[in-house]
Amino acid sequence: MDPRWQNLPHTHTEFAPKTYPNREAWERERARLRKQILFAAGLWPMPEKPPLEIRIFDRIERDGYTIEKAYFQSLPNFYVGGSLFRPVDPQPNSHPGILSPHGHAKLGRLQHGDTSYPARGITFARMGCTAFMWDMVDYNDSARHLSGAYQAETYGVVHRAPWAHEQDERMLWNIGLLGFQLWNSIRALDFLCELPEVDTNRLGCTGESGGGTQTYNLYAVDDRLHVTAPVCMVSAFMQGGCVCENAPLLRVDTHNVDIGAMFAPKPLLLVSSAQDWTQHTPDVEYPAIKRVYDLYDAGDCVSQIQIDAPHGYNLDMREAVYRWFAKWLGLPFGDDFVEPAFEVEEHKDMLAFFDGLPDGAIAQHEDLIGACIAASKSALETHRPDTSDALAKNRRVLGEALRVAVGYDDSAVTYKGSAKTRFADMPCEAGTLIGIRRGVRVPVRTFVPNAPSGASALLLHPHGMNALYSPVIRALLDQGQTVYAIDLFGVGRNVGEENPEEPRGSSPFFNTFNRTDDAERVYDILLTLRHIVSGPLNIVGFGRAGLCALIAGAISERTDLQLAADVCAFDTGREDDYLYRLPIPGILKAGGLPNAAALVAPNNLLLHNAGDAFDTSWAEAAYARHPEATLTIQSERVKNDELIDFLFNACSI
Repeated sequence: MDPRWQNLPHTHTEFAPKTYPNREAWERERARLRKQILFAAGLWPMPEKPPLEIRIFDRIERDGYTIEKAYFQSLPNFYVGGSLFRPVDPQPNSHPGILSPHGHAKLGRLQHGDTSYPARGITFARMGCTAFMWDMVDYNDSARHLSGAYQAETYGVVHRAPWAHEQDERMLWNIGLLGFQLWNSIRALDFLCELPEVDTNRLGCTGESGGGTQTYNLYAVDDRLHVTAPVCMVSAFMQGGCVCENAPLLRVDTHNVDIGAMFAPKPLLLVSSAQDWTQHTPDVEYPAIKRVYDLYDAGDCVSQIQIDAPHGYNLDMREAVYRWFAKWLGLPFGDDFVEPAFEVEEHKDMLAFFDGLPDGAIAQHEDLIGACIAASKSALETHRPDTSDALAKNRRVLGEALRVAVGYDDSAVTYKGSAKTRFADMPCEAGTLIGIRRGVRVPVRTFVPNAPSGASALLLHPHGMNALYSPVIRALLDQGQTVYAIDLFGVGRNVGEENPEEPRGSSPFFNTFNRTDDAERVYDILLTLRHIVSGPLNIVGFGRAGLCALIAGAISERTDLQLAADVCAFDTGREDDYLYRLPIPGILKAGGLPNAAALVAPNNLLLHNAGDAFDTSWAEAAYARHPEATLTIQSERVKNDELIDFLFNACSI
């Protein structure tokens, strides 16, 4: 049975950790995961970094440490506020730098109790570190930033409601709360590295729950950290229940145990609770991650400790982390170190924006989102393939983004023939293509000509194989082309039985773990291309299948293709067209259909039924770089005889 219809992964799936046979296999997977995390966060390609415009002020001196208000510019006119904890007399380039992201406590970084955020910053400063603790988006200073009011009682609601995964333009650009928080983490590390006393060769990060998610997402994409301790979060049993821990595409074909292992071979401490979803860490997650460390002969660089306490970051957990960091950062504290007593400051003395925001600061969610979409559109223009170098860069950056958007992999494929049969009085063989990695099953028919020419054709219809026009098949067979036809995902025989209580798409954060239907259709086409190993090869996408065929042609590395795609008068300038006709997360971040058409080069391409709103300028620019290839654009849908004339050229590709 095709696994895409039942028992689909979600945030509470019990994942079985993977085993990697050697370091090379793991490093290939780590490189894939880094691209996937960055793209899911809207950070591939990486945005430009504006000047930080750091401000540090209102110094408080206590016994062995200081606390200062601090903020920096993360995005243009968007500022991140936090608390900076330092030794009393910091010396240049002499102190480790510690990032300390907070979790979902109601008061965020101001929370004090069994889980005490001020305790972490104060103690690290007393140990000789400079520590920075900043706000999650919509908490404390950030809540004031985006709502214009300091309202502690709304933090938990404000953090979630404006960022819910609705199917709107944000999905197309991969703009969401997880991305903003990962970007803020990267910029917080930039901020820390600019402080004169920080030794940038001794950097650490630790946070719990949602802060644990921020910790391992940061070290998964940024190599500057040297020691880390995600607390109460790395789990094979729960992947994160907040919108800030989930984004479309983030965990397609993976889960947090693999992401947690991405710090190997550098020092990593897994801290877990015997009373939450990390209760299995000693027996499940830690052994899996240690196996990755063993690939580097670095098993002594990973450790775990479990505390029998509720979910959080209590005193015992904090002291375990202090000792781990001291060991690897060269600090003079041993296994008997305990957290000293301290006093808690008033909230007004910790809030960077208590007296107001910087002039010109963005103060509304919709303004922040609009600015990010505008920046993404501007960045796309730098990848327009107007030169050969620009086209090559486009393939490396946006081409990879397009692959991530559809969940591409290079899985081996096997074929299982089932029966000799007939379609419209033409003999054919019915069979199934099986993708080895995922076990997907794609129904296929193969028509073999009497006198094969060596060329082949793949026919794709939005209503399945039975809807194909038989004279086209006969004409191709008469030309000696072997003809393949498949049922794309969700069509014809490519429909599986669903659990009526949990139908496909019904689980929370579905797109975080699963490909969309259209992405699965692209996947099926690419799987079929790996089955048809000999060329040249025609691909014909009729109706809406032409859109998926166009993306598959862009992603495929084959140069023996000829593609005819009906693009359905798609309006590439309207986000609503993507949302309702091709809802693939991140598709616009990857350049959309105009860039897909460009990346089909140097294969011959027929774009028809283009109407007057399909942007063909990207394809025209790319094909100008490949004069040996043919780009044909027609505003109307081509007739069958015109299509056959185009396809006949495949015999001489």
